[in-house]
Amino acid sequence: MIKNIRKEFFFDSAPEEVWEALTNPNEISIWLMSTNDFDPKEGKKFVMQAKPMGSWNGKIYGEVLTVDKPRVLSYTWKGDQMSSTTILKWTLMPVNSGTLLAMEHSGFEGLNDYLLGVFHSMGWNKFLKQLLNYLKDEMK
Repeated sequence: MIKNIRKEFFFDSAPEEVWEALTNPNEISIWLMSTNDFDPKEGKKFVMQAKPMGSWNGKIYGEVLTVDKPRVLSYTWKGDQMSSTTILKWTLMPVNSGTLLAMEHSGFEGLNDYLLGVFHSMGWNKFLKQLLNYLKDEMK
């Protein structure tokens, strides 16, 4: 079993503004993970910390794979409870006066990770809405 997630959201913000929200640790802490040491440089390893839930310590470990500002960003994504190291890819496309953001989270393999992929899919809906609200607030 393999689970892959794909979501698309439209933002009224320019690709550069969306890119900043995806790559700036201070902005990431507002809409995604409260603590992180993300640095958008290929090969850079990072840790993101969320509120622990159940047996999950709230940590996500990753390594930046692709940085093509402001078009494509990808990195690995793995929590302690996951068997698979998954790949998170963000693709930003300018559309009129805004940005179409495609998010692909792939590589949830095996039954346990497939189920975690289902939970991640629901979580990404929440986080992408938080990103949308954050960018709307920033535009005011």
